[in-house]
Amino acid sequence: MASTFETLLTIILFTLFITGGYAQCALKDITVGTERTSRQIHGKQEWKVMFINTCNCAQQNLVVSCNGFQTVERVDPNLFIPIGNNRCLVNGGRPIAPYERVEFLYAWDPPFIFVPHSSQLNC
Repeated sequence: MASTFETLLTIILFTLFITGGYAQCALKDITVGTERTSRQIHGKQEWKVMFINTCNCAQQNLVVSCNGFQTVERVDPNLFIPIGNNRCLVNGGRPIAPYERVEFLYAWDPPFIFVPHSSQLNC
């Protein structure tokens, strides 16, 4: 019986290794958080946005919906930039490592809701 168990375990581990196992990621593994700061910029509330990769693999070329996004505060284009078609590119398309975050600040009322649209795995 131990031999059958060991064989089955070996097959499962080999399958996980070949397919990437638990390291398979999806767009759902990008978490977006928005947090109010204590600052006002030109009379508008400042917000901190965090894009967090909750996967075991890096994700790159993260594109989010940003239809109607406005700000009175300059946003670093290396972190967040409109690319057309109501979409914005996060982190300049560079990989976001596993469990890392990309953050930027903007000022507008009300807060904007960013929804991940696409990304590419970098395992």
